[in-house]
Amino acid sequence: VSDRPPLCQALSWPEGPCKVRVIEVPSEIHKRLRHSDRLPLFQMIAKNVGIRRAEGRFVLATNTDLLFSERLVRFLASRSLEPKFMYRIDRYDVPSEVPTGVSVEEMLSYCRHNIIRLNRRDGTFPGDALRWIWFIKARRRLTLLHRYILLSIRWLQVEPKLVANIAILLMRGARFLKRHMFPRYPRLHTNACGDFTLMAREYWQALRGYPELEMHSFNLDSVFCHMAYQHGLREKVLRDPMRIYHIEHSSGWTPEGDSKMRERLRIMEIPMLDFPQFESWATKMQKEKRPMIFNSEGWGLASENLPETRID
Repeated sequence: VSDRPPLCQALSWPEGPCKVRVIEVPSEIHKRLRHSDRLPLFQMIAKNVGIRRAEGRFVLATNTDLLFSERLVRFLASRSLEPKFMYRIDRYDVPSEVPTGVSVEEMLSYCRHNIIRLNRRDGTFPGDALRWIWFIKARRRLTLLHRYILLSIRWLQVEPKLVANIAILLMRGARFLKRHMFPRYPRLHTNACGDFTLMAREYWQALRGYPELEMHSFNLDSVFCHMAYQHGLREKVLRDPMRIYHIEHSSGWTPEGDSKMRERLRIMEIPMLDFPQFESWATKMQKEKRPMIFNSEGWGLASENLPETRID
């Protein structure tokens, strides 16, 4: 952005063992893309710029509004990653009031005790529903229907509209069973997958990164997960106490703000990949047993000589 300092100057860089590279895409390149006057960031194209130029053995695509738990960082530092897996993790959402000017331990302690919602493979749940989820995890023999009923208890309000609520519950249960008993494509952990997708670099390269479609990033990260799965990688979900905490902010997606976001994009005439189209592509890949490759060999702005700053 012309009236703001670049990232390498805007952030403070503590001393440490990590090599940091900041790659800048000039605004002139951004302006070549359709809808660039209304969409200030093409998230997946931007991530591909970094993925294409990454030098590590493994590449983690993530975002700047996250805190990683100590156990997760220890796991990543243990050098025990395996190339055959695509690593995913549950995301815990926390308020924007995460304290600053304190130690990392204090920040993580605040996150542990102030969970707004949890994004799992099987859905997004309010923070006060976690006790049901933990109970269910301890009862592995519960059927899918039992699990759904337990997780739905919080939403079933005992009031004059009880009959209508029960009808809604039964319909949701029927859709839930249909989706999980007769899936047309693998049920991967695509919930909030744009915040944490970790794979060996050669597979990011083989798949040519995220689909570089000139639209809002919604669902494009999910498409990539299915591309990786059909390429032969197996999903491995990192379990608690390994966590990522997502700091709530106005521009991020939330279930409560989903309809407003869609309406805002509609008014601004910014396209997005809707769920039926995602399902169509995921089903096609499952049927053909191979990934769809969306990008050319020049993906990640490979032909551009982009400015790079190294922080040593």
